[in-house]
Amino acid sequence: IPPVILLSAYFTRKWYLARRLRLHGIGKGAPGFQTNVRRIRVTPEIAARIRRGEEVSPDEIAAASAKAGAGNVTSAVSSSPKTEAQTTSSVEPVNEWLPQSIITPKKRAKGKRK
Repeated sequence: IPPVILLSAYFTRKWYLARRLRLHGIGKGAPGFQTNVRRIRVTPEIAARIRRGEEVSPDEIAAASAKAGAGNVTSAVSSSPKTEAQTTSSVEPVNEWLPQSIITPKKRAKGKRK
């Protein structure tokens, strides 16, 4: 392989990688998608507003999640043993010891193209 081609390929690749880094950045996802963002629990009211397309500020989300977190702490302390009654009355599946892959039907694979 001639050295001229090797050098041109080297510099072309170097230019391409620098351009790609400049345009797309490091670890940048799809446009409008934030990476490395912590997931928090959202109340059903806030989730419904987001689904409707309303603008929900981060302050509203933080306040609602803090309020829900405080509500869960007080309800957990005052909860009665009715949760045990619910768990004992639940019906267990007959084949609980079988793996899920055996119980569920398999999807057919697409035919191979020739």
